[in-house]
Amino acid sequence: MADFTYTAAYPYDEDTVRTWFVRPGALTRATPHWAGSVTEEGNPNEPGSTARTRVALPLTSGLLTLPWAARHTRASADSFTDEMVRGPFSSWEHTHDFLSTPSDTVVRDSITFTALPTLPAPVEKVGAAAERLARAAAQKQLEKVFAARERRIGADLDFQQRYESDPLTVVVSGASGMVGRQVVALLTGGGHTVRTLVRRAPEAEHEFRWDPSAGEIDTAAFEGADAVIHLGGASINQRFTEENKKKILNSRVESTTLLATTLADLVRQRGADAAPRVFVCASAVGFYGSDRGNEVLTEDQDAGSGFLARVCQAWEAACEPAREAGLRVVNVRTGLVQSALGGMLRLQLPAFLSGTGGWIGSGEQVQSWISLDDIAGTYVHAVLTEKLEGPVNAVAPTPVTAKALAKTVGRVLHRPVLLPIPPAVPALALGQEGVKELALASQRASADKLLASGYVFFEPELEQALAHELTQ
Repeated sequence: MADFTYTAAYPYDEDTVRTWFVRPGALTRATPHWAGSVTEEGNPNEPGSTARTRVALPLTSGLLTLPWAARHTRASADSFTDEMVRGPFSSWEHTHDFLSTPSDTVVRDSITFTALPTLPAPVEKVGAAAERLARAAAQKQLEKVFAARERRIGADLDFQQRYESDPLTVVVSGASGMVGRQVVALLTGGGHTVRTLVRRAPEAEHEFRWDPSAGEIDTAAFEGADAVIHLGGASINQRFTEENKKKILNSRVESTTLLATTLADLVRQRGADAAPRVFVCASAVGFYGSDRGNEVLTEDQDAGSGFLARVCQAWEAACEPAREAGLRVVNVRTGLVQSALGGMLRLQLPAFLSGTGGWIGSGEQVQSWISLDDIAGTYVHAVLTEKLEGPVNAVAPTPVTAKALAKTVGRVLHRPVLLPIPPAVPALALGQEGVKELALASQRASADKLLASGYVFFEPELEQALAHELTQ
């Protein structure tokens, strides 16, 4: 008899559900962000393949993690099983059963596990009562994990059903980053093939080397490809020194220019039918400048002033060779991505968890945010939606003030958020210019264009998005 069982029903036929589960990216998409992150995807249809994750410890919202590895052992038409080979349990076996009903498909997860080595002493010394308490705690945590998995899997199945498309081949740069991992998983979950551009020697079949600073790229990556997604660029979460600012600008413009000119050359040399048709490139709401107050910012607004506005203008302009060659170009102007896996929210979590988190400055500055699922969804939507072109604000339709965002984080984490943080504190890490351009920026970007193109948000409301990101 299993030590833990969870059943979830999805309103799709068994073939649709099981196919999603065994595609690359399923584990990445199913794993709640607060529960950890996937470092290697296994293949449930291949006994012996191994999946590896970093599992978050309870009550830490992903700040402390343990390695976990599970080997797939058995697979059939309606079931597959994996066993833990490294992790916090003495033993663990997990079976996924797929059961058809007249109206839906039931997925039954059955887990058998034995004594937890994380107890302060061997089980025989601490006694049966302690073992029962540990087992009950594990079952309670598993209930939370699988409830979150059910919501995420259901949302992904709904997402995939909204996009009818023949399988595409998509080239992705920046695939190893926080957003890139989710974009790749959403694409492969929809049955598409992903090729990745890497700066090291390729180690897998679908990897191709490039070096933007040297102007080098393996054009074999684009043979037979349908679209390109570019996510590259040095982090802006660093001190705004002249050296770092140069790195932020050049990393974006050089890489985008290399991709855009390469795609344009392919069109000229081989014809439009022999080159990708779509180029989706990252940008940011920083395009509008940091001091736009409460002004509603649509995609036809003029660019603002300041360093990040100049970066975004140059970044988007670097796409022009691809556009002139006839490719459909989409510039994704990203808002503040809210995720436990990275970005500003993860950097601020220690302060919020300790009860010292807060808003910076007056707190009245408007912050246009977006969930990690929705920024990934926006990129896939941009590839698959032919009518979407040009700049698009990738923001939720519910912007909030900095004070409201901080208080919502505190409410979700059950921590007090009472006082503002002086700008001098983040200036230690970002410098005064960085604080002005990031922490004190006010940008009310409109999501109307994205919504009008047919995009359906995973997380349109901030509190729900943060609860799904942070709540264990």
